Order: sequence, then structure tokens, then C-alpha cells
Amino acid sequence: MNPILGYVLIALAVLNLVGLLFLFRRLAKPAKIEPVAPPAPAPDPEPAIQPDQLAGMLRRLENRLGDIEDQVRRTPSVNVTAESGTTSDRTLALAQRLARQGASVQDIADTCGISYTEAELLHRLHAGR
Repeated sequence: MNPILGYVLIALAVLNLVGLLFLFRRLAKPAKIEPVAPPAPAPDPEPAIQPDQLAGMLRRLENRLGDIEDQVRRTPSVNVTAESGTTSDRTLALAQRLARQGASVQDIADTCGISYTEAELLHRLHAGR
């Protein structure tokens, strides 16, 4: 880089800094703050939801929660392995053996705690023709 160009850039940077300081001092003068009276407390508004509407909403939520609980009870439980999404070698070996013995896809999935898709794949690979 040309040394003269470097000195010009430094001079411009210094002038820019001086201009910013001047602008900052001019804008930083304290403004007068007049005390403001606190606003009067607003009266409590009437509830947006009437008690009978709220009771109806709660009944519907309770019914929906019951439906969800029933759905969870009907869903077969899945065994959680050490790492999410992984299946142990013993589980796969058991699933293969069950497929060779002619177990259904659903039985393999329920017994081994694997997904239906995994059980279907193992059944297709290892089931006797």
C-alpha cells in the first residue's frame, strides 16, 4: 500500500471521529423531565368469559383429555432403548428368530418393542416362503 494513501486514510478516520464526538456532545445535552402524575387506576373490567361458558369449556377439555387417555391406553407400549432410535442386537436377533418361526408382523413389533415398519422389514427378510 502507498504510504501517502495510508496517511490520508488515517486523517479521514480522525476527522470522522472528531465529527462524531462533536455530534454526540451536541445531542447528549440533558433534556428537562417534567414530573408526570401517575395514571388513575382503571376499574376492573368485567370478565371476558362468563362463568357458565368457562364451565362448558372445562367440561369439553375434560372429555377431550379422557379421550386422549383412552387412546394412549389402547396404543401398544414401546420399550425405550439406551439411545433413541437404536435397537439392540439381542432385540434384532429375537425379531429375526420370530420371523423365521412364522410370527406375524404385529407380534414381532409388540414382542420386541420395535416399530411396525422395522418388524415388517425383518418379516419380509427372514420369514419362510
